[in-house]
Amino acid sequence: MKSNHRLTPEMLTLFETLPDLYLILSPTLIILTASHAYLEATLTKREKIVGKYIFEVFPDNPDAPEAKGVTNLQASFREVLSSRKAHQMAIQHYDVPHPTQPASFVERYWAPLNTPVLDEEGEVSYIIHKVVNVTELVMAQQKVEQGERRIEGLTEQLLALNSELVKARAQADLERRKLHNILMQAPAMICIFEEPSHIFMLVNPSYQRLVGERPLLSKPIREAMPELDGQPIFELLDRVYRTGESFYANEMKVQLDHDNSGNLGENYYNFIYQALHNLDGEIEGILVFAYQVTAQVEARQQVEQSKHALQEINSELEAANEEINAANEELRASSEEVQTANDELLNTQKQLLELNVKLETHVADRTRDLQAALHENEQHQKQLLTKHDLLQTILGQVPASIATLSGPEHRYSFFNAHYQAHSGERAKVGLTVAEVFPEVIEQGFITILDGVYATGQSFSGIETPVRLYKTSTGKVELHFVDFIYQPLFNEEGQSQGILVFIVDVTEKVEARQQTEVMQQELLAAAERQSKERETLYQVFEQTPAAICIRRGPAHQYTYVNPAYQALFPDRPLLSHSLAEVVPETVSQGYLSLLNRVYETGETFFGNELPFILTYPDGRPSHERYFNFTYQPYRENGEIVGISTFAYDVTEQVLSRREADLQRERLHTLFMEAPAPIVILEGTDLVFQLVNPAYQHIFPGRELLGKPLLEALPELKGTDIVDILRRVYQTGETFVAAEMPLMLSRHEGRPLEEIYWTFTYQARHDREGQVDGIMVFAYEVTHQIKARKVVIDSERQAQAMAEKLAAANQELAAANEEIKASNEELAQSNRQLLRTNIDLDNFIYTASHDLKAPISNIEGLMHTLLRTLPAESLQSERIRRITTLIGESIERFKRTITSLTEVVKLQKENNGEAVSVDLSEVIREVRLDLAPQLEVAQAQLAIDVAACPSVYFSEKNLRSVIYNLLSNALKYRSPDRVPVLSIHCASIKEYAVLTIVDNGLGIENGRIGQLFTMFKRFHDHVEGLGIGLYMIKKMVENAGGKIEVESRLGIGSTFRVYFPRHIE
Repeated sequence: MKSNHRLTPEMLTLFETLPDLYLILSPTLIILTASHAYLEATLTKREKIVGKYIFEVFPDNPDAPEAKGVTNLQASFREVLSSRKAHQMAIQHYDVPHPTQPASFVERYWAPLNTPVLDEEGEVSYIIHKVVNVTELVMAQQKVEQGERRIEGLTEQLLALNSELVKARAQADLERRKLHNILMQAPAMICIFEEPSHIFMLVNPSYQRLVGERPLLSKPIREAMPELDGQPIFELLDRVYRTGESFYANEMKVQLDHDNSGNLGENYYNFIYQALHNLDGEIEGILVFAYQVTAQVEARQQVEQSKHALQEINSELEAANEEINAANEELRASSEEVQTANDELLNTQKQLLELNVKLETHVADRTRDLQAALHENEQHQKQLLTKHDLLQTILGQVPASIATLSGPEHRYSFFNAHYQAHSGERAKVGLTVAEVFPEVIEQGFITILDGVYATGQSFSGIETPVRLYKTSTGKVELHFVDFIYQPLFNEEGQSQGILVFIVDVTEKVEARQQTEVMQQELLAAAERQSKERETLYQVFEQTPAAICIRRGPAHQYTYVNPAYQALFPDRPLLSHSLAEVVPETVSQGYLSLLNRVYETGETFFGNELPFILTYPDGRPSHERYFNFTYQPYRENGEIVGISTFAYDVTEQVLSRREADLQRERLHTLFMEAPAPIVILEGTDLVFQLVNPAYQHIFPGRELLGKPLLEALPELKGTDIVDILRRVYQTGETFVAAEMPLMLSRHEGRPLEEIYWTFTYQARHDREGQVDGIMVFAYEVTHQIKARKVVIDSERQAQAMAEKLAAANQELAAANEEIKASNEELAQSNRQLLRTNIDLDNFIYTASHDLKAPISNIEGLMHTLLRTLPAESLQSERIRRITTLIGESIERFKRTITSLTEVVKLQKENNGEAVSVDLSEVIREVRLDLAPQLEVAQAQLAIDVAACPSVYFSEKNLRSVIYNLLSNALKYRSPDRVPVLSIHCASIKEYAVLTIVDNGLGIENGRIGQLFTMFKRFHDHVEGLGIGLYMIKKMVENAGGKIEVESRLGIGSTFRVYFPRHIE
């Protein structure tokens, strides 16, 4: 049967009076009670939280969603209930409800520890939720971090300021002497290198002190500081000199022989390597600006380590102390219960004695009473045993060292696991304290035990030092303990033993000592920061950047450096408000910006903003441009003023504007140029400019703003990419003539071969570095194709002429008797050959100009046959020759007829695309084919409701439908009735017309040849073999396509894709 340990009212009261922050919860997370300290810290009252679900009382703060206090605490409770072990949580941000302001919360940070209390069956009876309020500590840390960030921000601003100073002075060689004076007086370590070998040309005193009296000037750094070999300094200097890119080091460790003794130091530095350029933009040296931050780095590292360790130790110690205190109170409460039970037992025994006196006269009645009393006593003894078991369970789980000692020799009668671990496994029941801990005899602890036993008065110690022997190391180690020696009395009130309760607080004491050391270090760091602030102000005085500090909502000047004062030479600024002494800031909006920064605390960064300076003496106003920062500064968390860092960038702005004007003029010229021009920017070759002439080549593709290989991915793997990269790297111009490239003019369309003549020319920035490529291109595809057509025509004409010549030679060899006719035929062939060589369009010439000569040859042949004697015609040789000549003439006639038909179709099938009624065209074709349909007894099914109209040439559409239907009837199967179907569907950008038949079909391997000119697969019907070729050209020329599927003996399916028209 499962037992349930319940907290008695005495135990609840004990928890409520504990000095620490405790909350007692049931396994279902119902609040049973809370300590007074907990109620005070959480701003609650006991009667309002007891009996309620903990997360009903303490919900999440909706204004702090990042805290996740409820989620984290729920996870911890689940861990405790499942593992039945204590769970120490990290510091939690968990706000508590405001007691007087509904829906408001008070910010709180806690270090929680959740400890289960188990019954004898190992089940959780309740949970002790102990917390430590670390709000003040966390907020203090946040303030320290804010201060550190403020210092880091000032340091970064100082670095940026110095960087701007170096860049500005490097561009003005005439002011080098003034720069030299500034650098020599600066508190930072500064030097200037020249030439690729980095020769020291300037070394200020601060830098010289790095190596004592070692000579540096006029020496290369590798010779002057050889100990830097193997460190990154030489490589960094080489890279900056080579690339011109500045290098910023933050807290870099550099080892130098500071006293020239051969011993290397280990110090940390913040420094800048800035390339110096001459007037031509060429790198001539490097400026180094550095300062040592070793103390700050080591202090920060120590502070961070100490903070982290201190937080963990404090959390663990406080949690352990609170658990021990809670367990101690439980132990006391249980001891009091045992003492009360013993007193009750004594009273019962006295009552039994009194009953025995009267036993002789009332034996029978008193016997029954005695039996009842004995039964009651047995029940009471069982209750005492149960309470004793509970006490043993609690003592075994308390994370403190607990033991009971018997007799004046202080022999162990009980000790828990923590005490045994504390003794190094030396404690045994029956041994004396002096036998287990001989090392504490001289430390006076046995004397204290003797005093407690003799006087009956308890003794307690706080953070008492004690040296204990550690069995694992064989050494005596110093510990600090909080302990209580509590006397135990018998029934007569005499001492019979001592209860020992010990908590090891060594880590707590050491953590406090470390905290004190850390506080001293923080004070020292604060002093160093104060000195650094003074140094910072000295730098402000010498920097060319304009710096000021204004205080209060009126922005009253409390500090201005010389550079800032120089902006307003005739105006007293200090102790005056901004609107009073610089009224032009009001109308130009700068006062509003300052007010916003002061109200919101958000830093404002101004970039190249104009400021118009006015003069009271009537001089014309002067417009300058500045980069500046408005940075709020705080005291005790409140904004009290704004610091300003400003840099005059007027010359840069005006120079850039002039350059931008030139670029705009060039851009206009490019955009209006008739030739295709683009500009590819950066190493990714992004289309920065695409003029209309270039875009016209790719009307369906988006180019501007895209990298080259993203806009034209088909260029991957071609020579173009390598050529462009070579131009970008070397700056050398590249010219190509009539280069073929496979490109797509429209997105998603098939690739086509486009020929280019182009020039790639590098574009340079102000520093002379290549930053892009200008492309001047001309598409010469039409010229190339036209030239190829001419060449092909010449080749075809030559081939035809050769055929004709061969035929003529055959005729001449075959019949010398008709030499006169052959001579005339040869003359005609030579004339035809000369004509064909210069033809621009061989097909047209062949289909027209060859008709007359062939007709003449045919007529001459007939004339020859009529003039030859009859006996000659009877000759077998003459008949064979005349037959060959006749067949040759017929082949030429059919070829010319086919070519004529092709030319005719090509000229007739270029009609303009319009919206055509598809069903009407099908109806007309059906009427034209009605006789064939009737003869073949064909069945024709039509369903084109989905495409009432298509956008196509009406005449061409009729040719397509007529050709496909007539072919289906021509090549029908003799084994079955022809069944034809026509239907149409809209698919994306096409209207798809499908014609299906059950005719002869075509072998799968021959489908690819189906649309070839003069190709025929069936000879049992007449035809030229050009019908399908022509309808394919019609459809493709209109942007469509035609597909076919066919199975021999089953039938064919033709799909014609007509592009949909978009208004």
